[in-house]
Amino acid sequence: MLKKILTFIQHKTSWLAILGLLAAAGLLMFIMNGTALPFSTPAIEEHSGGVPILDMRMSYTPEEVYQLFSALGIAGRQAYRTLHLVPDMLFPISYALLFAFTGAWFLVRLLPLEHPLQWLILTPLISGLADILENLSLVVSGLVYPNRIDWLAQVASLLTKIKFGLMPVGAVFLIIIMVVWFIRKRPASNVPIVA
Repeated sequence: MLKKILTFIQHKTSWLAILGLLAAAGLLMFIMNGTALPFSTPAIEEHSGGVPILDMRMSYTPEEVYQLFSALGIAGRQAYRTLHLVPDMLFPISYALLFAFTGAWFLVRLLPLEHPLQWLILTPLISGLADILENLSLVVSGLVYPNRIDWLAQVASLLTKIKFGLMPVGAVFLIIIMVVWFIRKRPASNVPIVA
């Protein structure tokens, strides 16, 4: 399964795909953070009285999760669920694929397709999956409020750490392969051209 995903990304990477994913990720980020839509981060933080949402923290405790849910009130919790189930479900998919396709574009020009380092292309997908699972964990935790599922809140925090921990790894990896690609005078792709 993972090999099929890797092969798909290696063969489908193109600047058109990368630019499309960049546009999608940028639009979703703007919708979530730069608008006054009812489910945007600024609108949710108004409901919470300025308490920051969990997704933007490096970690949090179950107490902090339920403190936020309490501060949000019914309308704020509904907005937070909408954020998690719509734009913040699509955003991790777009940014994970953006970084995977961009990394693949460079790696298929630097290394043979079967080289072990090609597997690094999948690193952003792990980060994106952690983000999606974090969102789902927080949705479930919010749905059962005022009841508590402390272990699920701890899982959400762990997933947040994985998400934020892998992002800089992926960024450093991408910078390194871009620099190597430029130093090696921009070699051509190793993906065979199908007639």
